[in-house]
Amino acid sequence: MKCLVFLVIILPVVFSARILGLFPIPSVSHQVVFRKLTLELARRGHELVIITPNPAFPKDRPKDNVTEIDISFAYDNLRKSFKDGANLMKRGVVLGPEVLIGDQSTKTMLDLFIDILEYPEVKKLTTDNTQHFDLIILEAYTLIITEIFKAPTIWISSLHAYAESYEVMGAVARHPMLYPFVFRENFADLSVLDKIREIKLEYDFYKSTKRTEALEDEALKEHFGPDTPNVSELKKNIDLLLVNSNPLYCNNRPVPPNVVYVGALHLEPLKELPKDLKTYLDDSKNGVIYVSLGTNVMTALMDKELVNAFLTAFKALPYDILWKFDTDLENVPENVKIQKWFPQRDLLVHPKIKLFVTQGGLQSTDEAIDAGVPLVGIPMLGDQYYNVHKYTEHGIGVRLDALTLDAKSLLDGINTVLNDDSYRHNIRQLKVLMNDYPQTPLERAVWWTEYVIRHRGAKHFRSPAANMPWSEYLMADVVITVICFVVLGVVALYLVVRSVVSAIFGMNFKVKRS
Repeated sequence: MKCLVFLVIILPVVFSARILGLFPIPSVSHQVVFRKLTLELARRGHELVIITPNPAFPKDRPKDNVTEIDISFAYDNLRKSFKDGANLMKRGVVLGPEVLIGDQSTKTMLDLFIDILEYPEVKKLTTDNTQHFDLIILEAYTLIITEIFKAPTIWISSLHAYAESYEVMGAVARHPMLYPFVFRENFADLSVLDKIREIKLEYDFYKSTKRTEALEDEALKEHFGPDTPNVSELKKNIDLLLVNSNPLYCNNRPVPPNVVYVGALHLEPLKELPKDLKTYLDDSKNGVIYVSLGTNVMTALMDKELVNAFLTAFKALPYDILWKFDTDLENVPENVKIQKWFPQRDLLVHPKIKLFVTQGGLQSTDEAIDAGVPLVGIPMLGDQYYNVHKYTEHGIGVRLDALTLDAKSLLDGINTVLNDDSYRHNIRQLKVLMNDYPQTPLERAVWWTEYVIRHRGAKHFRSPAANMPWSEYLMADVVITVICFVVLGVVALYLVVRSVVSAIFGMNFKVKRS
């Protein structure tokens, strides 16, 4: 009995690990995904060191087994970048894919990455030879950490993974129509000319990633010495890829077992709404439409014409409106209530919510699907275009164009969804399909994370296609050899036929002449 008690006491110690989490992107919608996983790992007894712009605990009340390095200065960098690039935005808030893959965007992310590495607390950690980790969890632009600490590594994406991420794991990645680049704007009903344009955009993104890698290689060698491996080599240190999406939202892409989908990972247990908000919803006679353009769209920068289009449309509706907006507005209709923040997850499940008007962020989409609330999507940047395209594909909402949006088109979109019950039926059915798994997304993420810890990596799941050049993957040498033999065969056949024909006609000519 004493022996059994002893084993029970030491078990948590035996299975706990020291984990480094590095999540540099200054975006709340990114950070809530990572936080859900790291907090659960901490609850299970693991020790964590987390580098994040959104610490989970106040400095004066830290958690015993969690050390957080606060890099919230990254938000200042991002805001400055938005101001510098304001002239690139249309209607104040719309950013096309050509900007996101351009040199300015690339430079912004690379500068941020270097600033984080140079941050005193981070630099102290990375130069301390006594530091040891059993696992590294990180997002993009931070692969050098895998070389510094040489621990098994999990790459995690807060949204749909890029083609390069899939390629690292050996998954079939590139097909511009079947598995499109998620920053594109157009996906369906494409003419031949449209397809050519989209393929060109895919190629531009591919060039952009290669250009980024070259700049990153240069920066890493400058900071860590000329012997620092290139990014293409560092990618081989990745053991597992966690993708915060669902296969139904990724066109059921064929992937090896080291790619794990954990879509809707960020969803929290439901909580009670604040009393004033609950009363507002309960007392609504005709129902409520919730409007939020997310955390990455700065609504304060919207041009007046676009703001007025929203207000005019809302005034004409018989419903109450809850609109998340960054600043106060003038001439707000009586049926519109504006706040800088709403408890969106808990709000959407209220029975009086009839519709969600959204920018199409992935986390907002997950919350709407889980609540069974149909959608009107107005994509403005990033993967929002892809997500909203999925609304129309699955029949759970409609897409409106932010560049041409006016009060009439917004009213038409809202009424189209509200007057057709199929949208609500389809989103409820999609919820059933997406949730019918033996594990929750969090349970799945934790299980695979601890799997990598238990086995000190997951290289045994790596596909032989991982990091393979396309020339080798497509067996270009074999194809070229076969083509050469075919061409030689055709040429040889032509010469033989030509000789035979010449001989026959030559013989006939001699016979006639004689």
